[in-house]
Amino acid sequence: MPPRPRTCFLKLRPPSSPLPLISIRHFTSSPSSSPSPLANQKILITGASRGIGQAIATRFAQEGGRCILVGRNRAVLEEVKGGLACVGDGGREHEHEIAVGDVGQEGFWRGGFRGRKDVTHLINAAGITHSSPLFTTQVSSLESVIQTNLMGTMLACRIVGLGMLKNKQGCIINIASLLGLKGGRGSSAYAASKAGVIGFTRALAAEAGEKGIRVNVIVPGYIETDMITAMPPSARATALNAIPLKRFGTPSEIADAALFLATNAYANNCVLNLDGGLSAM
Repeated sequence: MPPRPRTCFLKLRPPSSPLPLISIRHFTSSPSSSPSPLANQKILITGASRGIGQAIATRFAQEGGRCILVGRNRAVLEEVKGGLACVGDGGREHEHEIAVGDVGQEGFWRGGFRGRKDVTHLINAAGITHSSPLFTTQVSSLESVIQTNLMGTMLACRIVGLGMLKNKQGCIINIASLLGLKGGRGSSAYAASKAGVIGFTRALAAEAGEKGIRVNVIVPGYIETDMITAMPPSARATALNAIPLKRFGTPSEIADAALFLATNAYANNCVLNLDGGLSAM
């Protein structure tokens, strides 16, 4: 007889809206099915409380990954962690972890992850933005964006990567932005930080590849997250009209791309655009 479906309710946090209950039905894998390459792997995801980071955590948990969710809000992270317990082969809730802190601070990484050798995959999805012309932007705002988006990514790779070096294998996926390639009005700090992430990724791929560590970067265009929701209606309409596919991407589509990079053993130094064709315009 076919396996009976089990229904769970996962709380997803879409941008600027209440948490809905989404019914997820899945079937227990048959004994003959091949295990996922991510089964029981330890996946560390920054920015895991919402948007792209949460979507990646959910997708990887579906493949049997054991997630370490990193963010600044403990309550929200606990919510996401609870949801992972009933997603696909997401395992029991206690098999996932949370870590609360500021990814842009070296102390956070040294205090919680220095010496750990069990992290097999690192996903750097944490990011903040600030929109204003450079000449009217406070220096503190510039520093904050660079510290979180670029330095946070570099610090995570440096500390978590030490464990991967000892294991002689690992996978790092960084999340950049199309603004890091094209630029945009009012986004000088954000564009600079994401351009830095792309350049950093390519350099690290050359350094770490021979050590068995693959390093890749995803370059999303406009994705339905809090950053897009915060756009003025006129700017949102202009952006939508410029995309050849005439729609924004979804966090789950970025998560699928991350899964590809995580499971393809020959993927190293990939700069993967997911922008609906916007970069061609």
